[in-house]
Amino acid sequence: MSLEMASNSFVEFRQLERLDLSLNNIWLIPDGMDISNFYFSSASLTSSRKSRICGSTLESLDLSANKMVSLPSAMLSALVRLTHLNMAKNSMSFLADRAFEGLASLRVVDLSANRLTSLPPELFAETKHLQEIYLRNNSINVLAPGIFGELAELLVLDLASNELNSQWINAATFVGLKQLMMLDLSANKISRLEAHIFRPLASLQILKLEENYIDQLPAGIFADLGELHTLILSNNRISVVEQRTLQGLHSLQVLSLDYNRLSKLDPRSLLNCSQLQDLHLNDNKLLAVPEALAHVPLLKTLDVGENMISQIENTSITQLENLYGLRMTENSLTHIRRGVFDRMSSLQILNLSGNKLKSIEAGALQRNTQLQAIRLDGNQLKSIAGLFMELPNLVWLNISGNRLEKFDYSHIPIGLQWLDVRANRITQLGNYFEIENELSLSTFDASYNLLTEITASSIPNSVEVLYLNDNLIAKIQPYTFFKKPNLTRVDLVRNKLTTLEPNALRLSPIGEDREIPEFYIGHNAYECDCNLDWLQKINRESRTQPQLMDLDQIHCKLSYARGSTHVSLIEAKSNDFLCKYEPAIVKWNAPIVVPVITDQSWTSNVVDCSRASYDRSLLPSHIPMDATQLYLDGNTFAELQSHAFIGRKRLKVLHLNHSRIETLHNRTFYGLLELEVLQLQNNLLRALNGNEFQGLDNLQELYLQHNAIATIDTLTFTHLYHLKILRLDHNAIGSFAVWNFLPSYLNELRLAGNPWSCRCEFIDKLRDFMSRHEYVLDRQKLHCEMPSNSTQQQQQQPVQMAIYGATGDSLPVVQCSQMLQLGLDNNFNYAERGAAGGNDANGDAMLNGNMTSTKMILTQPPKQDYIPILVAILTAFIFIMICTLLVFIFRQEMRVWCHARFGVRLFYNGQKDVDKNEREKLFDAFISYSSKDELFVNEELAPMLELGEQRYKLCLHQRDFPIGGYLPETIVQAIDSSRRTIMVVSENFIKSEWCRFEFKSAHQSVLRDRRRRLIVIVLGEVPQKELDPDLRLYLKTNTYLQWGDKLFWQKLRFALPDVSASSAASAAAAAAASSHVQRSGQSCHAAMNHPAYHHHHHHHVQQQPLPLPLPLPLHGGHPVQHPHPHHHLQQQQQQQQQPQFMLPPPPTLQPGSFRRQPSTQQSHRPNATSNNNNSSNNCNNPQQQAALLMGGASGASVGGGGAGNLIAGGAQPQMIPLAGGIQQQSLPLPPQVTSTQPTPASRNLHM
Repeated sequence: MSLEMASNSFVEFRQLERLDLSLNNIWLIPDGMDISNFYFSSASLTSSRKSRICGSTLESLDLSANKMVSLPSAMLSALVRLTHLNMAKNSMSFLADRAFEGLASLRVVDLSANRLTSLPPELFAETKHLQEIYLRNNSINVLAPGIFGELAELLVLDLASNELNSQWINAATFVGLKQLMMLDLSANKISRLEAHIFRPLASLQILKLEENYIDQLPAGIFADLGELHTLILSNNRISVVEQRTLQGLHSLQVLSLDYNRLSKLDPRSLLNCSQLQDLHLNDNKLLAVPEALAHVPLLKTLDVGENMISQIENTSITQLENLYGLRMTENSLTHIRRGVFDRMSSLQILNLSGNKLKSIEAGALQRNTQLQAIRLDGNQLKSIAGLFMELPNLVWLNISGNRLEKFDYSHIPIGLQWLDVRANRITQLGNYFEIENELSLSTFDASYNLLTEITASSIPNSVEVLYLNDNLIAKIQPYTFFKKPNLTRVDLVRNKLTTLEPNALRLSPIGEDREIPEFYIGHNAYECDCNLDWLQKINRESRTQPQLMDLDQIHCKLSYARGSTHVSLIEAKSNDFLCKYEPAIVKWNAPIVVPVITDQSWTSNVVDCSRASYDRSLLPSHIPMDATQLYLDGNTFAELQSHAFIGRKRLKVLHLNHSRIETLHNRTFYGLLELEVLQLQNNLLRALNGNEFQGLDNLQELYLQHNAIATIDTLTFTHLYHLKILRLDHNAIGSFAVWNFLPSYLNELRLAGNPWSCRCEFIDKLRDFMSRHEYVLDRQKLHCEMPSNSTQQQQQQPVQMAIYGATGDSLPVVQCSQMLQLGLDNNFNYAERGAAGGNDANGDAMLNGNMTSTKMILTQPPKQDYIPILVAILTAFIFIMICTLLVFIFRQEMRVWCHARFGVRLFYNGQKDVDKNEREKLFDAFISYSSKDELFVNEELAPMLELGEQRYKLCLHQRDFPIGGYLPETIVQAIDSSRRTIMVVSENFIKSEWCRFEFKSAHQSVLRDRRRRLIVIVLGEVPQKELDPDLRLYLKTNTYLQWGDKLFWQKLRFALPDVSASSAASAAAAAAASSHVQRSGQSCHAAMNHPAYHHHHHHHVQQQPLPLPLPLPLHGGHPVQHPHPHHHLQQQQQQQQQPQFMLPPPPTLQPGSFRRQPSTQQSHRPNATSNNNNSSNNCNNPQQQAALLMGGASGASVGGGGAGNLIAGGAQPQMIPLAGGIQQQSLPLPPQVTSTQPTPASRNLHM
């Protein structure tokens, strides 16, 4: 989204004093916007045209974070009092030579984070009082010599994060900057520096050169910088610092040479740097402490980390009495002897982490009483006894990642506040002198050790944050965290805890004004026994227990489970928290000890007598009367007598499965009033006589599957009013009226695996029952059985038929609507069902009230059903028709997609052009458009076609037509010499009288005779009523391209002709040349006079070769054109190759005959009229060719100077007509460059 403003947007705001339009994506300010009545200051505004844009008293203008792409000449000239101009974070790619014209009062200009690649030589000609210039985060790779020469008052120059190399950063770059105090050249591509490059900068105080490619520094390069106090040379390739390298830096206080390749510092290299206080030498290749440190007695911070130093005894480092911080991390130190740091009485920060220290002598730090922070982590220390006790000011200590086995609080000073001992081998937090009340420790990390138990004395009373995770802690003593008033967080994750008693986490009472401490105890192997049920409700307890932040992530192992073994703590039921108590002794012919498990409240008692491996005919006696769960499965019982479980009123779960039970007597389960689950599956039951389950009024789940049940009495289940799950599958049931004799509250019923009867009356009722009750979960698997028609009785096998529908075994479905007219054989006519036996007789009785048999009439063989085949054929036909219709409707999109993806033109008739010579036309396309749409064509359309993957040769009438020629004739010639004609139709095009004349006089032949060659692009909303009748008719009867369509570019390339290999090579060379040569004089008309054009019409002259790529210009860019991704790639390739080139003059062109067509952007080129007179004989100009060979450009962008005058500061563009139809093209602008090199070390000593 972008903000668009009308010229009268602020008419009503007469008293406005401040206007901020930043962060609005503003592209342009409309002409005629009048804000002259704003009260920006008390001074009155002038009435000139320019002052209407902004008042002459405006002092600060912020246009940052928009999408401005260019700054034309004199755009801000009315702001005569402007002092601060901020245009950062835009998309600026072009600055005119006189962009700052009239801004004599300008003091600060910020153009950072744009897309600039160069600066015009005269950019700062009228802003001689500039004090600060910010140009960082651009892509500037060219600086004209002397561009800053007249800025005598400049104090800050920021050129960081650009692409400047040593060619443009030289002695002439900073001439005249006598008062410059800060220069930032970091993150560029500078590889070498001239010896006297900084001689003009006598007042320089800060110099930043980090993140470049500097490999050596000339002797005396900084000799003239007597005021310099900060020098940053980080992230370069410097390997040696010689004796005279830093000569003359008497005021230097900060020197950064980190992230280089230093292996040596000359012993006298710091002799002149006596005021040096901060020295960064980390991340180099130093083998020893540099001797040069002896000449910097005032040094306060020294960083020599990430080197290869192996010892520090008897080195210059021991003489630094004023040293405040020392960083020697990741070296090769192995021992620290006593006395090494004795003379460093001011040392407060010591970092020796990441070395190979095995020992530090006791008392080695006893004279460094000012020490406040020490890092010894990542070493191989085994003991710290006697190291820190005499350091009263020590508040921060890290000794993690060592090999400590013993730890006692007597080893650390009482005033220590932060301690890290993680990742050692500590087995106990010792407190021999019981000083937990005296310590000041607030943060203590003892994670990743071998701790097994913690007590109250293991933790100081002052602690606030405690990390004990990843240990072997199996026990927490009661009241361990009691009287720890400052506690805020405790981490006990990933230990060996299995249970916790309530007082283990008990806290002192916490006031309402304090937050409850947060504990983390997850990822332990908890057991859900009766001692852990309290933990489930801990977050709802009083303020004497902590808040468990990971309670939902705690899982525990069930003490007794006959299914899943682990459950989430918050989802566990109260009867899951069980404990074993004194086992019961039951009598089973001989006494047997049976484990009994109960919960904390004794409401759940589990008796497990399963899999006793004894064959018994009777149940065991002396089963506890208060048992709630009884497991007798896996035994052998022939039968269960009546009243077998009398007296067990609390029993809720009874398992008798897999026990080979054959008979259940009447009232076997009488007295089990609370029984909810009864499992009798996988036994040998044959019949249910009706009284087996009497008294089980609360039974909810009954499992009878996998038995041999053949008959079921009608009263068996009628009194089980609370039954929800009933399993009758995989038995021998033939006929049972499930629709009449089942409880009405069932949620799950399974009936599959039984030999159900195929009698029609039964099948119809069974189907009706299943259609009305969704709880029959296995309806798709129900089968019925019919007798076979085999004549041999011994070989009779029943035939199975599906009852409800399609099944996995593809059985035929019973069709009772035709009286079972299914022939089992062509000669079989009927079957007597009476032979089925008593099972079906039982079913007849329930169905009909008598025992009469039924004959199944089977009169004719099954008829072939052709309906599925017809349906399949019809479906396939409809599918094919739909696909054909979709292909026809979206044929154009398919052709475009295939062409874009594979380069194939579908359904093409084979004629690639109107005639066989179409490929020899000079241009691939002629683009006709309104002058007001030049921004769209130059910025979007032309770059994508001329510099894309397929490079087309284009002819643009606003860009390439000569001045003074007869327009209709030129258009006709351009159309005839182009393979396609692209017409950009917009509201501007329609309303333009010139375009109306063009359309009337020159485009009639294209519209009427060559419609296939015309490509119409509709830009924006086009009013149909204002269209020419012929054009309106064309748009109604032909496909046109709409700008903004997501497939616009694919459709456009499909409409354009394919570019052949030779044409592509020619276009590539043309595009390469056009990326360095401004399209100043070349036109379609000039190309028509070229021999290649006559070759097409007269066949007697061949086309001239295209010129090779030219070097990069010194500055400039297209005034409105965005950088394209291909531009950057092309520019990199050209910078790597840099071929030699020649510019032969075209043989048939007349010097001075071509000029640039005037357009709406002529105001950006103040010298355009005068420059046209200088365009003759420019190809034969010796000065210009010499400038080109020196690396200049043949032509600058709009408003820029020619190559011959660019170095000298001229502003006259040179125009070079080139052979082969090369159009005017500005220098491709690469995307903004962001440094990816590692960030140098902090300028302050970091821990």
